[in-house]
Amino acid sequence: MLESYESDIESIEDGDKYGNNIVDLYNPINYIGAEDTESPTWTRIVMGASEGDMSLFASMNMQIAWLNSGTDAELEWQWDGGHVPSEIFGESLALYIDEMYGKYVEGAAEATKAEAQTQTQNGAATEATGTDISSWASYEDGEVNFTLADAASYRIKGASKATPGFDVIDYGQETYEFGSTTQDARHFDRYVLKVLQEEKETLEGLFNSNND
Repeated sequence: MLESYESDIESIEDGDKYGNNIVDLYNPINYIGAEDTESPTWTRIVMGASEGDMSLFASMNMQIAWLNSGTDAELEWQWDGGHVPSEIFGESLALYIDEMYGKYVEGAAEATKAEAQTQTQNGAATEATGTDISSWASYEDGEVNFTLADAASYRIKGASKATPGFDVIDYGQETYEFGSTTQDARHFDRYVLKVLQEEKETLEGLFNSNND
């Protein structure tokens, strides 16, 4: 395990095809106060809580660093999983950009999200009035299934958001040279490597037992 991780770190330190250390490139804190870099007016960080409390503390420290640098930093956590739910349930990236543009650009129109209308009494309709999705779903053996394409079609029908329900703000392996199909370079860390090296004898019996 250690040899494999050392190899991974070495490949990252060597730089990607553009000559960049992509782990450092992915860390927003490295851009705060950096030479030839202008601090942004605002930043929005949307994260998932699936990873646990350590990632919560890491992201909180990142937000504090942004705030201390004078950047309007909004950090959001989705306790029910990843950061995609926020894009689905009304707080889209496109909307937030419009809100920040209206807030910080002089003369720009202020953008506000429409509030949901509260229903205080039951309706009197005798027939279903919503979108009929019965042809999109299959229900066999007590299970209901539908395709991603159908779900997307239903979600964007009449929606005003630019990219509803899709993960458009994760600039990771999908859009950049982060690792390969078997490696996710965002998880590589020289400090983790240091711990693995210092505790080599202790960890060797735990992670290499199947090699005997």
